[in-house]
Amino acid sequence: MNPKYGLLVLNSKNVQKLKQLLTSAASSLSSRLYIRLNPDQPRGDELVSKIYLNSANVCPKLDVRLVITDVPRTVNDYVLIGEEKPENVENSLKKYKKVVLGGTFDRMHNGHKVLLNKAAELASENIVVGVTDRKMIITEPIEDPFGPSTRIQDLEAIVVSRETIKGADAVNKKRSEQGMSQLDVIVVELIEGADEILNETKISSSSKRREQLGTLLRPVNQVPREEGRPYIIGLAGGIASGKSHIGKYLKEKHGFEVIDCDKLAHTCYEKGSVLNQKIAEHFGKDTVVDGVVDRKRLGQIVFSDRSKLRELSELVWPETKAKAMEIVEKSSAKVCVIEAAALIEAGWHKTLAETWTVMVPVEEAIRRVVERDHLTEKEAKDRQSVQISNSERIAASNVVLCSLWKYEETRAQVDKAVEELTKRI
Repeated sequence: MNPKYGLLVLNSKNVQKLKQLLTSAASSLSSRLYIRLNPDQPRGDELVSKIYLNSANVCPKLDVRLVITDVPRTVNDYVLIGEEKPENVENSLKKYKKVVLGGTFDRMHNGHKVLLNKAAELASENIVVGVTDRKMIITEPIEDPFGPSTRIQDLEAIVVSRETIKGADAVNKKRSEQGMSQLDVIVVELIEGADEILNETKISSSSKRREQLGTLLRPVNQVPREEGRPYIIGLAGGIASGKSHIGKYLKEKHGFEVIDCDKLAHTCYEKGSVLNQKIAEHFGKDTVVDGVVDRKRLGQIVFSDRSKLRELSELVWPETKAKAMEIVEKSSAKVCVIEAAALIEAGWHKTLAETWTVMVPVEEAIRRVVERDHLTEKEAKDRQSVQISNSERIAASNVVLCSLWKYEETRAQVDKAVEELTKRI
């Protein structure tokens, strides 16, 4: 039986044989390989990246750890890989006391270790890492893009990769808004080909979650469908999530029939309609003037009180869904999309074959609403607060899409979702 632990000592002579030595470790060990650099081998970002890049390819089953000084004292029994023995290394003075890693982790991989190694070189007291809760595995980068970096006052530096440097800039902007000190930004330059590390599943955990966007996260509902009739999916999303843009893309690019229930609902408010009468009876006669709903007055009532919005919705939803299904019955399209902001709140997702949810961070949604609707930030937050959360939408959805990034990336998610959908039906 192979020993669990091993130590590989690298110096200026044997570092050129790195792959060969890692291959030997892969065949000799069963659990973990510690790597240490002797004093004559300079420790640089390029070498650290190279070590973890090659480890991911040559010995992926081993937990490879590049140590700063010695093998941990808790590990007493290990074998030496190669012929070099460790030499004494002087402890160097570290620049910072507390360092934070950019982003959040949900599972440890070699890409994370590159960043951790840099942080260990710099921090004398603490390294702060944001760890994602399992239930937040998709929503964490959406709900809280900053992690602990904007909540701990006495941090001094943030370690990021070149691809995540914008996140560090956003952290410092947020810290400035909160009256906190600015962090020194330490960028770890990855060597060419380091995408192989990242694609182990990318250097940041959020990249793994981004790979899940547009894929089927849970089985579809088994809804009876007559031959030749459209396959019906729901498209849900909160305020300013980009849902309408995706609906338009599904129609124009993929030929789906998209039924905009938010617009369809407006037809239920026609002058003198039964719905308008119900609204006047329920919310007060001043909400309807000459048979027409006073939208501003009604909005003041429902958009600041979640229970009131629910009451209004329960008046509107049945009529809207009935009109939507009439359109579906007449459609000749292979796929019909029921696009509705409150589709999940209305419970429609339970009767449709599958539901797709579009989401963005709460802060981004508020920013978009302020810019689009010319509202104050407080008004935008009030409208946001009466909606269900991204987590609740995800829990009720089969496919999740995010419009946070460039249009091209959002469309790529949609294209992937449509490709998988086509195979299912």
